[in-house]
Parts: sequence; structure tokens; C-alpha cells
Amino acid sequence: MWFRRDLRLSDHPALTEAAASADEVVPLFVLDPRLWRPAGAARRQYLLRSLESLDSEMGGALVWRSGNPADAVVALAHEVGATSVHVSADFGPYGATRDSAVERALAEVGIELVRTGSPYAVAPGRVVKNDGTPYRVYSPFYRAWAAHGWRSPASTPRSIAWASGVASTPLPIVGPLGQQSGQQSGQQSGESASLDHLPRAGEAA
Repeated sequence: MWFRRDLRLSDHPALTEAAASADEVVPLFVLDPRLWRPAGAARRQYLLRSLESLDSEMGGALVWRSGNPADAVVALAHEVGATSVHVSADFGPYGATRDSAVERALAEVGIELVRTGSPYAVAPGRVVKNDGTPYRVYSPFYRAWAAHGWRSPASTPRSIAWASGVASTPLPIVGPLGQQSGQQSGQQSGESASLDHLPRAGEAA
């Protein structure tokens, strides 16, 4: 299971599919230089703390690798003998291109990239006009989007057999702030912190 923006265990269709299709799940995050290098210190700190929170919820099973995902994902999949790699679909320009490259590299060694769900309530491209073209005006798009509806939260597996003993690369140190990933930065991160914040966000809206 290759985590990207979806650093959570609940309401995660791709993770649910991964857990149902294998005896063990290897949870992976790839530190992609294309995304890491331009990120500011605060963003890097938040990401690392979110990863640490996710790792804690998995009992320390999260595997970190760094480098080009087309190399890192394939290398780990081959290392652990995986037959498939599960992800949430990414519709962003870079993410879609990256995933296509990873998909081709995996296919060359007989491994399938399985896309399930996405970070969106409604995946891009599903809400279109009757002639199949995209909306260009917000109000009719919003009405069509609301009429389309969205899926209910995905069921969370009661238990997931996380693979153990898979080597990780060390987490980097966040540069200008002079803080390592485990030090306090004042901003809570991770799935639990987000769920705690959700009622307050709803009240503010």
C-alpha cells in the first residue's frame, strides 16, 4: 500500500482493498525529491509529523523510502514479493504522470498498480454536462455535483496484518527550523488531530 496524500487508516478505500487482497500489507511512503525540495520548512515539518503519527498507529510498520517513485516503489515491491501495489487515484498533473510512470515500471516486472478511490468526495471527470464536456460555470456544476452525490465513508478493516522487518531509510531533518521530525512545532498533525479538529471546522463553516 503506497501512501501519498492519504495519510490515514479510516475511510480509505485503497487500504481496504489492499487488506482484502493479501495476507499482509506493506505500508510505504516515498519521499519524492520533486515534491520535497521545493517545500518550505513548515510544510516539511507537518508532513514528517503526520508520517510519524501514521507510523505510530501502525505499530511502527510504516516503511520510508526516498527517490524517484518509479524506482523506489518497484524496488520495494520486488523486495517483498508483492503482486500488486495499491494507491488512491491521483488526478493532479504531476501525480497522474508519476503514477503512469510507476505503473509502466511495475508492469515490466509483472506487478499491477491498483487504483481505488481518490482524495476527492467526487473524482474529477465524473460530473460533466449531458454532452460529456466539463462545466465551465460554477453554479450549474455545483447543482450537478450535489445531485450526483458522493460515496459513504469506506469501512475500516477491523485489523490489518502489517508486514514487519522491512527496511526503511531514516527520516530527514527539517532544515531551517533546526528541528528534527519528532520535536514539537506547535501544530498538531496526523489523522487523530484532524478528526479532533473536524467539529470545530464544521462550526466555523
